[in-house]
Amino acid sequence: MIGIHPTLPFLNGVYVAVDAVPGAYLIVDGPYCVATKAEMQHCHNIRSGVVNPVGRPKVVHTAGSVATEDVAWLASDRVGAVERVFEQVCSWPEASSVYATSFDFHELVAFPLKELCRRFSGRNSKPVRFIPSASLAGDWLDGYARFCDTLAKDMPLPKSKTKPRSAALVGYLFDRDEGDHRGNLKELRRMFSALGWSVTSVWLSGAPEADLAGVAGASVIVSLPYARQAAKVLARRLGLPLVEAGLPLGLGGTEAFLSTVGRALGCKAKALAFAQAEARQAVAATQAHVQRIICDRQVVILEQDPVLAKALNDLCVELGLIPTEAGPPDKDDQSRPERTGIEFGSSLRGGWEGAEFRVGYPNYADHPILDRPFLGFAGFRHLVDRVASAVLSYESQKGPSGPR
Repeated sequence: MIGIHPTLPFLNGVYVAVDAVPGAYLIVDGPYCVATKAEMQHCHNIRSGVVNPVGRPKVVHTAGSVATEDVAWLASDRVGAVERVFEQVCSWPEASSVYATSFDFHELVAFPLKELCRRFSGRNSKPVRFIPSASLAGDWLDGYARFCDTLAKDMPLPKSKTKPRSAALVGYLFDRDEGDHRGNLKELRRMFSALGWSVTSVWLSGAPEADLAGVAGASVIVSLPYARQAAKVLARRLGLPLVEAGLPLGLGGTEAFLSTVGRALGCKAKALAFAQAEARQAVAATQAHVQRIICDRQVVILEQDPVLAKALNDLCVELGLIPTEAGPPDKDDQSRPERTGIEFGSSLRGGWEGAEFRVGYPNYADHPILDRPFLGFAGFRHLVDRVASAVLSYESQKGPSGPR
């Protein structure tokens, strides 16, 4: 069963996006807790800059103190105080671009935040961009997508000569600068290279805005699930064809991704041959682990990301796992006696009686140094390896009399 947690707030996704672009700084019209909420991203991404203990944080709030704000203060003339925050952040040499958005109840007072962005962008050499807030209705994925959309609309695009057989990937969820995402980016580039194509730019990917502008040299935009609107904006601005693809996770998801991309790029046969060869190798490498350790176990999937949750559900079917209701494994089910159940979920989960496989946002328990993708065929191998390790680790801790 796929379970979706009570969703994370809009600002969490904006923080993730700001953290993914070096030199990007964010001003949030909101109280002190705006900064404390950024600690979730700080704990998720071991290389995060949103909360900087020894330097300037990438997320700044407009509140004058840590005291609780009241309606009278919010309704007062705060323009001068907020202008001083803008002046301060825009003066920082490490801030190459500045973004601004608002906290939930700050949306209701009609504060002229957009006008301040326009004024400061005009007087500074660096862009100051307004992100329309959806704190009252949107979730964290809306925040991430809206940041990308804002950048896609406003970024100056150089007049570059289009590079033949080159793609820009727009809508990748780069939630941390660690081995899992670095591995994913390498795997995506490897798959395009196998089709005879190069990747000019990935939105977002831990690259600064100057590198993201490489999208202008692409000959096609490939839209990934996390910034569909931004991909449409860039394709329209550049006059490029747009290809919408899914998340290449698991064997089926990766094969579907390659089929979609291969058909659109005119290399369908090459994509099919590559996918079939890679799938055979991946199955051969993981079959024993799946058969002896993983398959025929109950599994629960609980994520804040519905795109990832659906892809993980399909992966579990491929691995012979049995999706079940949220909760501990059914101990009265005699068809699978003493088989350890597995929970796929983020670090916001807890209390599971079985093996725990931490994946998704946020993840506080796992910070890979080495490349360890979860997308593509290389990612499939790593996922099987990690799921098997989670089961064996749990069972070894329980001992021979524990659940299996």
